[in-house]
Amino acid sequence: RSRLSDRSAWPGWLRPRRATVLVDSVLLGGVRALRSRRRCWRVGIIGRPALMVRIAEQELRQRGQRVARLVVVGLGYNSLWERGRRRYGLWARRFDGEARRLLRTLRALGARQVVWVTLREPTPQTVPPQARGELGQYSWYFPYVNERLRRLDRRRDDLVLADWARASARPGLTYDSIHLNATGASLMARTIWEAVSRAARHQESPA
Repeated sequence: RSRLSDRSAWPGWLRPRRATVLVDSVLLGGVRALRSRRRCWRVGIIGRPALMVRIAEQELRQRGQRVARLVVVGLGYNSLWERGRRRYGLWARRFDGEARRLLRTLRALGARQVVWVTLREPTPQTVPPQARGELGQYSWYFPYVNERLRRLDRRRDDLVLADWARASARPGLTYDSIHLNATGASLMARTIWEAVSRAARHQESPA
């Protein structure tokens, strides 16, 4: 049985009740909900719309600013691929390398646990009618990113996924194909904190 009600059982990265959140425009829309679900936490935000994994890593490394032991990563929508899985191996290796470098830099800056939010995979059934024209523009590669994140998750003990791809597979969560409305922001926040709790339960100190 979980002992997380006992703070002495918490893993070290959870005890300070602090988190750093790396965002692009999608998770940026969920920040208020993320904070409101854990009012006793200090949640710092780093990022901006259209932020790429590679650029986030470079800026963090150059800045050298410490991050919380718990880091939530909401990046990957702004990445480079070719349609129809053309040269998929090349782009996958590039994405994997950028993701590993980001995790390495985060660890050097103080992170001990990372929660990476998977990408929504929008469909005509899950987006508002006015957003269906967006589906052929860029969301075609979101499953590619999720493939790489799941592979990365299988290979690392310091990473868990917040499965937004699964949680968001329903209508009524966004005002376009990916950007959150209030309902979506609330659900994303819940999805992230559930992933945090899952990681903590897995690592909690024995009685």
